[in-house]
Amino acid sequence: MGISERREREREELRTRIIEAARDIMSEEGLAGLSMRAIAERIEYSPATIYLYFRDKEEIIQEVVAEGFRRLGAAMEASIRAAGPDADVMEQYASTGRAYARFALDNTAYFRVMFDLPGVAKVHAEDCAERAARAGESEDVGAECFDVVAQLAEKAAEQRLVRISNPAFAPLIGWGLVHGITSLYLSGRLAGRVDTPEAFLELIEEAIESLSFGMTSPDGVLR
Repeated sequence: MGISERREREREELRTRIIEAARDIMSEEGLAGLSMRAIAERIEYSPATIYLYFRDKEEIIQEVVAEGFRRLGAAMEASIRAAGPDADVMEQYASTGRAYARFALDNTAYFRVMFDLPGVAKVHAEDCAERAARAGESEDVGAECFDVVAQLAEKAAEQRLVRISNPAFAPLIGWGLVHGITSLYLSGRLAGRVDTPEAFLELIEEAIESLSFGMTSPDGVLR
């Protein structure tokens, strides 16, 4: 490896450290605890070094959220592939819910920053809008994750696999169900009822099966 390649690798490694430090600070202390100085202390560099990589705190927040959604999207796509080529649309749809729950377990700090911190969604949305205006296209990776689920729900409706008055609501209902249970578990509000990751995933599985029955069975039509 040449000197330039090694320097580029070291630069990318430090950039990753900055993002992960910001992620951990926001997960542990919220937005109020995040500052360039706090990040610098975590990675044992000067604040001036961080400005070589990011223009301000808001850009770091956006990148943390974007990285979280990139990981979530990859997890969902991997879960769909794992369902196999013979899986029907509803099985693929269910696999995205399982991936969402497992992602939250394996990337809890990212999950909390992406969804639980007041103000983060606003900062992320504004920054995405600004970047999209410059690029002339959407750069919201969060929207891309949702689009995957929405497309599956649309296909299920086209194939008459679901019975729901408004198919556009299907991905929202599924997201709300899985996200709600996941947030309750991670916050500790299910303690005494669901105390282990295995029990949580079992609960998610039951929820997905119940939702699928409600959307596919003539006796369980969602109206």
